[in-house]
Amino acid sequence: GGRKAGATAVVVGVAPTPAVALNHVWRGTGAGLMVTASHNFRDQNGLKIFRGTVPLKLFPDDDRALTDRVLALDYAADVAPLDLKGAEIAARDEAMDVFSRFHLDPRNSWLPPGETTGEFPLVVDAANGAMSGIAAEVLRALHGGEVTEVNADVASGDVNRDSGVADLEGVVEIKRDDERFKRHRAVIELFLRGGCAAVFDGDGDRFYRLDHDAESDTIHVLSGDETAVHQAAHLAPPRPGTLYINTVESDLNAARAAADLGYTPLLTGVGDKWVLQQAASDPANYGIGSEETGHNISRGMMTTKAGDECEVFLGNGLKSAINTFVATRGKSAEDIRRPFTPGFKRTFYVYYTNKQLLAPLSEVFTGLEALLRETCTLGPVELRLRPEEPDMLYLAVLDADGGQRAGVFARNSGTEEKTGINVRGRIEDAAALTAIGEAAWGYLAVHMKDREHAMTKAELAVLQATGDGPRAADDLPVPEGVNRERLLLELSTKEKVLAATADGYERTAMGDTMLEALS
Repeated sequence: GGRKAGATAVVVGVAPTPAVALNHVWRGTGAGLMVTASHNFRDQNGLKIFRGTVPLKLFPDDDRALTDRVLALDYAADVAPLDLKGAEIAARDEAMDVFSRFHLDPRNSWLPPGETTGEFPLVVDAANGAMSGIAAEVLRALHGGEVTEVNADVASGDVNRDSGVADLEGVVEIKRDDERFKRHRAVIELFLRGGCAAVFDGDGDRFYRLDHDAESDTIHVLSGDETAVHQAAHLAPPRPGTLYINTVESDLNAARAAADLGYTPLLTGVGDKWVLQQAASDPANYGIGSEETGHNISRGMMTTKAGDECEVFLGNGLKSAINTFVATRGKSAEDIRRPFTPGFKRTFYVYYTNKQLLAPLSEVFTGLEALLRETCTLGPVELRLRPEEPDMLYLAVLDADGGQRAGVFARNSGTEEKTGINVRGRIEDAAALTAIGEAAWGYLAVHMKDREHAMTKAELAVLQATGDGPRAADDLPVPEGVNRERLLLELSTKEKVLAATADGYERTAMGDTMLEALS
């Protein structure tokens, strides 16, 4: 497509998203284009587009304008017949060299020359994706202990399957007998070897850290919140006004911990593009930016192909991993596991929704707002519209002093066919926040679920079939054409309407609610 438009296509092949962004800056190209499903299954592939020297992703207005132009084209008539005007440059080896040198630069690794990130056993989980072979090679150059790579088979097509960060979202700890992770290779290896794991997603822009506690035989999961606070503490004390930026998905206590370190917290909408926007608009005062889901963005430095020194900011799972290991050297296991006192956070997903129904001031939008206000017993509720995400319904729950006690918000996913209810607040408010989330989840199930979607029909069939107790996966009535593994994964680990047991899948209380909503 680029060549037909007259551009020269610099092709780097299968590569991590941050490698594409870095090489775009290094070469000074017009844009960087990445085809990826990120943390999702490969049938959900899309485009990530980078522009400028930060580099920035496209924003919603840009996305809509581009989508309108694409949909206005008749591909067969307008595009297919065009000649290839531009050249093609094969640049994989060069691109991977740029990517490797960036991480080995002490300015970016934060590691003094001659020192290592540690000597503990390290497992690297590449999610059978673009970090395969790459992250492990860089980490072997910086780590002082044994490095074991798992899930590094790109050719298998099993990207993100039983691997990577996606299955770890919302998980705080993992016991050896946890049925959810019986096939997750990073978890299996960590129980075998001990030590720590660096877990990435399919395109390599997200990172979670896992630590095995030998005394309790438990694996502790550090999300983007914990790793970002570790990095912020390593860089502290900051200059006055230095920003710590995280999104509304994060634990509210992460921002409070950053404030205690001397940072100025700033909350953005969901998506690392909004963190990057802050970096672009005020780079001098930018400190650390993060998303709970594992996007951490810190300042990087590179010398471009033209010889210029420049700052870069991008979601980069490998840089985040290296920086986190450096930031935690010499810390106790307890301090690593808990860099701040955790608050309460939980997300309730409804899959296969009619997303347009959550438009601002729509019947669903206003009805859900009224339900949330009625359900909340924690204090006064304040509606906070976010211009970067106008279809997000965000309610701040205030304490007696007018400060924010909790946050409750509903938003459509930008990458999947789902809508989520998110509750964030204090541990002591967990029961009240859970009740709010469950009530709102039930409302969305009734009012937003797309009953004509093939996956919704499959969900209904499975829920009806599990009324008499657990059923084996292969024994469930999944309609032809529906990916059984994906369906069961979404129903059990995401929507939580099913629970995986040793005897098969059984319907949960949430499953009873969903069945009632769909019937």
